[in-house]
Amino acid sequence: MLHQTFKKNTQPNKQKTFHLFIFLTSIIVLSVYQQHLAYGQQYVIVDRENGDRLTGTWRGGTETHFEIEYQGEILRLPVAGHRLSFTSDLSNVADRTASKYFRNGLMLLELGLPEQAKNRFEAAIEEFPKYPDAHYQLGLLYKANDDTANALERFRSVAILDAANFDLVPHFRELGDAALADAAYAEAVENYRLILKYYPEHESVSGLSYITGFLLVEQLADDNEGLSLLEDEGLSLLESAIKQYPDMLSHEKALFLIGNLQARKGELENALHTLRGFILRYPVSEWVYEARLTRAEVNLKLGNVEEAGNEAAEVQDMGVDEALKERAKQILDQTRWTVYTVSEHLPDNRVQAIAVDGTRLWVGTPNGVLLFETADNNWTPIPGAPQLINSSMETVPDVCSIAVNSDDVWVGTRSQGAIHYNQLTGEIPDIYTPADEFPAWVKDIKMDDTEVWFATDNGVVRKIRGTDDPPIVYNRRLSFIPADNIETLFLTPTMVWGASADGKVVMFNRDPEVEEWSLYNSTEMRKGMTVVGFDTAEDQLLFTWFNTDDQSNGYFRADLDGSNGKLTTIETGIEDENDLRRIYIRGALDDSPVVVEENEAPSIETPESLPPVEVPERPSEFSPETEALEIQPPPPPTPLMLWIATNDLFYTHHTRSGEWEDTTTPRIVAGELIIHAFTVDNGRVWIATNNGLAAMNVQ
Repeated sequence: MLHQTFKKNTQPNKQKTFHLFIFLTSIIVLSVYQQHLAYGQQYVIVDRENGDRLTGTWRGGTETHFEIEYQGEILRLPVAGHRLSFTSDLSNVADRTASKYFRNGLMLLELGLPEQAKNRFEAAIEEFPKYPDAHYQLGLLYKANDDTANALERFRSVAILDAANFDLVPHFRELGDAALADAAYAEAVENYRLILKYYPEHESVSGLSYITGFLLVEQLADDNEGLSLLEDEGLSLLESAIKQYPDMLSHEKALFLIGNLQARKGELENALHTLRGFILRYPVSEWVYEARLTRAEVNLKLGNVEEAGNEAAEVQDMGVDEALKERAKQILDQTRWTVYTVSEHLPDNRVQAIAVDGTRLWVGTPNGVLLFETADNNWTPIPGAPQLINSSMETVPDVCSIAVNSDDVWVGTRSQGAIHYNQLTGEIPDIYTPADEFPAWVKDIKMDDTEVWFATDNGVVRKIRGTDDPPIVYNRRLSFIPADNIETLFLTPTMVWGASADGKVVMFNRDPEVEEWSLYNSTEMRKGMTVVGFDTAEDQLLFTWFNTDDQSNGYFRADLDGSNGKLTTIETGIEDENDLRRIYIRGALDDSPVVVEENEAPSIETPESLPPVEVPERPSEFSPETEALEIQPPPPPTPLMLWIATNDLFYTHHTRSGEWEDTTTPRIVAGELIIHAFTVDNGRVWIATNNGLAAMNVQ
């Protein structure tokens, strides 16, 4: 591209100008000629003292003369009296007006008038925007005034127009290093990028490739919440750097970061390979433990549970800091989980409902149901009944709920009603669809010895078992139920409990003499709370709830009739309502032995003698109503063992001792963890998620 001969190799912070039409010496001509050969220029622009201009193809020169091809002829001209400049693209040759402004700017610089010179250079660019010499002189002026932003912009224009004919590396490097020292990482990266792009053969490129990659990955991507484009660029740059410059000291850190980035971006096999190479090459690196733990996490995602456990155990056994030990422990906890997906014969990874049937497990997905034998940790599909159910409608049912006992299986769908499968006869005796005025969306099903109850988007449906009587629909149009859109149900011998989408807790008295609906109220229930699930354990009723106003969720424990309620908060500060509402609870009698100190008589369990329920940094059950009134407290509730699952954590809690244990939720589930259902049965925990079915043996 166009370049004035007197600009070659201009050093930082120096501005040299010359008279426009001097008699060029032979040394300058030879220098120009050598530069022409180095950059492969094709055209020469010859300006004469009388103002004429010739543009032709360079044919060579000596100390006294030079030759150009002009309009098909070879012209031999004397060096004296001519000014030469070269370009590889004639479209970048400035016109005479722009050249005049530029020459005036140079003369003003020589006279020590930089502001006036700046105006002339700007006028030259306005006349001819693709004028690299004018951009360059402005860049020098801005840089001298510490206007780094404008200096970078001008030098960038020069690089785009004519990088080969300007030595811009010192300028970009100086600007970039100053920005880096001021923690202006984005500005530093911009300068370094220009060197890497336009001067790829420069000696500084090896070090800058690593530095720029580190800045993109560690500073800019982190500051911008892991912007994927920055990570991609940083990853690509570091991958190129370790191949081209493997002997640099930065190779160690770059190799480690590449493995971590590959793991983060889901390139799991690549991450394992990269981190294995890192560990072998740098066995005593400061990052070797983190590399092993990342390999363990990747192995978990790939289902290589044993390999993951080995890596984590090795780190835990080494004398590393507590943070790494805790991370290793969490990974070891993860190895207790097994995750079943479509590769293990699930019809869909989105598991929306589960139901335990002895040692068998029914699984509901948007693509129908499937039945598995799970005895002795087996996982064997049982195809017959699921195939019959899945083919019973025009399309495969989108299954949202399942209820099962030894005789019957009821399947609730999102848009097609409910399906009844008889396990004794192997037939489907009943299908209830919207065509039968049955609600389309069956969100939950509960069944006992006498009745089946359905929570739907249009009320509650009741079916008397063993009769041909049609189902009874309770909604606000037909009955006195306080809400229509019911999310979940629970049955006790005397009561049906339901939770609506708008936060109401409804109750149905099952006494044949009463059979009426009412709303449940408790002084413990706070404003804004929405109940999302039910369970019972021994003589205790358990609710799970969330509160968007308080950004919290937790559980509520009461007697079976709803009295003596106690509220416990589990998580706080959760802004996403979907995360808040995903909380599930299961309970059982805590029959673990009471530990008594030696020579200390066992105490009788009363509220005064029980250990404090509140545990530091853990939620605790409390009853402000009892404390405020100072009345005779009720008998202590039956001690329970509780399992509580959220999108973030899996807890076990002993209500008698107040002990809590965090058991990391199954992060081996790929992608975001969203829980849809949860149960504990036959010594196993089952968690239905949006990305598979997770299982763990209860320890």
